Amino acid sequence: MDKLAKISYLNVKNIVRSKEMLIGIIAAYGYSMLWILFVHPPKYGLNEYGFEFSRFLYVIILYASVSILRNDIRWNTTKTIFTGIYSRVEIMVSKAISLILLGGVFYILAEINNVLATMVLFNKIGFSSFLTFNHLQLFISYISITLAMGSLMLLIVSLKFNDKKSILFYILFLSMVNFYTAAIVVLTTTKPELVETFSSYMKTPFYNVVAMSQGIITLESVVINFLWSVGFLVISFFVISKREIK
Repeated sequence: MDKLAKISYLNVKNIVRSKEMLIGIIAAYGYSMLWILFVHPPKYGLNEYGFEFSRFLYVIILYASVSILRNDIRWNTTKTIFTGIYSRVEIMVSKAISLILLGGVFYILAEINNVLATMVLFNKIGFSSFLTFNHLQLFISYISITLAMGSLMLLIVSLKFNDKKSILFYILFLSMVNFYTAAIVVLTTTKPELVETFSSYMKTPFYNVVAMSQGIITLESVVINFLWSVGFLVISFFVISKREIK
């Protein structure tokens, strides 16, 4: 298990240090700074600025999750990895561990954004707001979000199993779903009578990921995301175990 954890760590380290990832992170902070420095709506606090940051970071989460398996395909190391000393299930378990580690990385990035917002808008937000902010909730949210959407991306790559740029279509599509789902979350929170209308959609990771990004997190939403994550990962494990890897 220790060796699998080390593999997971090295996998995440390579992804985080990649040029694409670094550019994405810089762009995410640039987008966040636009809100903090120029827009800064009167009623915005750390939670709201964090949500704006998460909207851009969501795309990076999808890309990083894809890279966990796609990089093996791009670098033509799949045969070496999946036919080596570890079983395919063990390798996929290491990929799942990588998702959890990535969730921790994105949590740190979100906290850095909170620090920047607090420093730049100190007179408005104040250090006390940062201290009273629910940091544990933010940590759980990013682990849950990354695990849910990351496991879905792993499933997609397991099914496609190529390094073609068509995977960008799925990232774009899921980003659009995330964007429009934000409106549904607002409707269900401001108009309780609509909860029944969207009750089925509220059981999906797409809804709960956006809700968590907005600071709306419950035990039920965490459990829902976890169950979807397990489902996506189990199917991914099955697909990889049956796939002929050349």
